Amino acid sequence: MNRFTNHRAFSLVEMLIVVSIIGIMSMLAVPAYNSVFENSRDAAAKRNAQNIAQISATLGSIGVAHVLPDSLGGVEATARLLREGVTVDKGPFSGQAFVIRALSDEEITRASQFLQVIYDLNEIRLVYAGPMST
Repeated sequence: MNRFTNHRAFSLVEMLIVVSIIGIMSMLAVPAYNSVFENSRDAAAKRNAQNIAQISATLGSIGVAHVLPDSLGGVEATARLLREGVTVDKGPFSGQAFVIRALSDEEITRASQFLQVIYDLNEIRLVYAGPMST
């Protein structure tokens, strides 16, 4: 009697079927993962844009010029300026520094697509121009 007859094992065909199924499931999962990752980055960019707009509105309301014109970089350059910090030089907030949290250049670029410059009669500021739900 052969000593290998009582052992059960997977055949090559069964192993190929299992590997094929895992490959198909991976192909279906990767686009879904990329979509979730991209949605997460967009939500973060919208939150950053809202924070930048809020600081800009505060600075505009107390009369601090901080928005750079398009010829000097516009929205992105203004966001980078706010990243470095803007110090109020007069009024009740004199000496107060307004700084956004450290954002990378990529985060500022993504957030700037949701911002626009508003030229009001008394102030120039950045406003959030994206969808309100995040």
